[in-house]
Amino acid sequence: MTRKRKLVVGTLIGLLTVLVGSAFALSNIALLLGTIPAYDFGIAGPGYPVPATVQIHAFTMKPGDVVPWHYHKATSYVILAHGSLTEEHLAGPDQCVSEEFHRGAAFVESPGQVHSVKNTGNNVAVIWWATVFPKSDGIVEFAPGFKLGGVYPVPAPNCN
Repeated sequence: MTRKRKLVVGTLIGLLTVLVGSAFALSNIALLLGTIPAYDFGIAGPGYPVPATVQIHAFTMKPGDVVPWHYHKATSYVILAHGSLTEEHLAGPDQCVSEEFHRGAAFVESPGQVHSVKNTGNNVAVIWWATVFPKSDGIVEFAPGFKLGGVYPVPAPNCN
């Protein structure tokens, strides 16, 4: 292969790597929604039965991507289908605890639990997540091109 051809092939491979890599940054794979006529969110939500949306969401995070500090109004269930994640959650006033999860792990986020999630691995993380949120809260664009519901941002705590 000539030097020019090697350069062209190398450039194309590099460009594809950048394009494919950037396509994984907080990208929706699937966002499925259904409605419950009346759901009681208790202490973390309105506290009385309201119409609610059930969300099953699959998305990707590239290495280093972060879902900033937030909470959910109902229990959330998470399955890590690929990659590694670290979840940091508020355990007390200005006290945070970190947990690391790897492919195949599942975990639960309690209503009102303030937390943040980061892809701490070297590969793309694929997350399947299910939660419920008040229908009136709607779907929002959490990051450019990344839509979901049931995530309520909070200021980052000053963890010790």
